[in-house]
Amino acid sequence: MKTFPLKYNKMQEYKEYFNPKDWIEFVLREINPMFSTSKVKGRILSIHLETETARTFTIETNRKISFKAGQYIPVTVEVNGRRLTRYYSISSAPSEGLLQITIKRQKDGLVSNFMHDHLSLGSVIELGEAKGEFVLTENLPEKLLLIAGGSGITPIYSILKTLSKMGYTGEATLLYFSRSKEDVIFHEAIQNLEKNNSFLKTHFILTDIESNGFQFGFLSEKMLKTLVPDFDLRTTYLCGPKSLQDSVKDLLPKDKIISENFQPFLKSSAKRHLKDVSVTLTKSHRTILVKGEKNLLEELEDNGIYPQSGCRMGICHTCACTKKTGTVTNLQEGTVSENKDETIQLCLSRAEENLELDL
Repeated sequence: MKTFPLKYNKMQEYKEYFNPKDWIEFVLREINPMFSTSKVKGRILSIHLETETARTFTIETNRKISFKAGQYIPVTVEVNGRRLTRYYSISSAPSEGLLQITIKRQKDGLVSNFMHDHLSLGSVIELGEAKGEFVLTENLPEKLLLIAGGSGITPIYSILKTLSKMGYTGEATLLYFSRSKEDVIFHEAIQNLEKNNSFLKTHFILTDIESNGFQFGFLSEKMLKTLVPDFDLRTTYLCGPKSLQDSVKDLLPKDKIISENFQPFLKSSAKRHLKDVSVTLTKSHRTILVKGEKNLLEELEDNGIYPQSGCRMGICHTCACTKKTGTVTNLQEGTVSENKDETIQLCLSRAEENLELDL
């Protein structure tokens, strides 16, 4: 249940605490964790180890989730008493019935590591609405090029399975970059897809450690011309780290690229101050001092304040809030704003001058 508001709170907050719907949800959850009048709950049916650091979770839901191949979904878990939400690409195809998400362990990844270490068969998680524009177009091109790096293969794997299910009759070439053969996710499954679908040609490419049976090297014009001679004529689906995305966008026509990124593309910008910045939270009646060395979401969390957040890279807008006054730098655009009553994303904003946030 929510913490009872003891003091300095508006009447509306007391009304929200005694909301009958919340109490009904509490009772239903005590009877069965999968019961809910409004929330989508998912029970873990199986966990498959794809690599040492990547696992596929197969999930049964208490209500139907509609999604398109290539989309991502919010996953909420409770970690040490905190409800945390992160967005993960769906690795199953819509026609497969059960939902699957494939999650790679990340350094300092609070939710991804929790799911690896603490979820087991029967564990219940909370899910949200599938989102994302990294999806197949209504009129499919006759030729596709799919480029993935690392865990960026997850939405592309869903797309490939969907193309197979729908009987795609064009041509699709997959270039999948991994550091080593041990890091290749869905290796056998993709090989089986290629074996059973004449439209698909795959190339597994290692960038750090060479191994027999795999190609080696970083993306280059020479590589593209060798593996996909007509690459500049194809519609390209691209998902992977910034370095790979930058290389692709330098080599391929930008108007033919449909991309998804798992990392925020941040611009470097010098700090405007060397002093601490005061951040006042108007709803929770707190004032803290921050260094302005990290984004505001991280600065708040370092001070024991945990606003709602999701992707932490500027995609989902879960951490958006109103900046009443003060100055911030948008780390994605490199711009400075002093506007009053503007909406900012905490994960993309750095404090520059004293702030008032509607939190």
